[in-house]
Amino acid sequence: MKIYLSPSNQDGNLYAYGGTTECRQCNRIADYAKKALERCGFEVKKAPEGQIMQTSINESNAWGADLHIPIHTNAGGGAGTVVFVYAKTDKNMKYATPIYNEVQTVSPGTTDYGVRTFPELAELNATNCTAVYIEVDFHDDRGIAKWLIENPDKVGEAIAKGVCKGAGVKYVEPSKPTTKTIYRVQVGAFSIKKNAENQLAKLKKDGYTDAFIVEAKI
Repeated sequence: MKIYLSPSNQDGNLYAYGGTTECRQCNRIADYAKKALERCGFEVKKAPEGQIMQTSINESNAWGADLHIPIHTNAGGGAGTVVFVYAKTDKNMKYATPIYNEVQTVSPGTTDYGVRTFPELAELNATNCTAVYIEVDFHDDRGIAKWLIENPDKVGEAIAKGVCKGAGVKYVEPSKPTTKTIYRVQVGAFSIKKNAENQLAKLKKDGYTDAFIVEAKI
């Protein structure tokens, strides 16, 4: 399945926190969504940051995308996720509903705007495939803007979870970084550096070649 991600190019839409823009933050979200979707087995293309909308529409159509996902953040004094579709057909709602549910669950705004029709949007009426237009939350709220900046990975993963549910594909969790436990043996603590050096020399003479001195303040 081919998925085209089309993050906002609206660099003039300033966030209420962080001195950043809708364009920058939606591209960060799209980067995380791309990684998550690819991990789940989808073929994904993401529009370059700042690319004009018509070029993205043309690329999506030419590529033969199965699902086109514009990613935006909202303004106007609200708080919550809203998803737009051209019409509430079964084909569109198959993806729109789970994407909305997953993104709304992680985003801080609590208003239940739901899935709405907005056929005037070019990325809904000019794309050949199913299109689901996401407004993640409202960036003109300072607290929400801060959350959006700090959590693009959570939004990206939520988008991927929604797509997986719509497609009937198992969501693959991101791999956790591996950690290794090591154990160190301390054979002495000295307030005089010379005494520490003498002890180190003795240890190395006895075959403990990995011994070393660590300086610490107490």
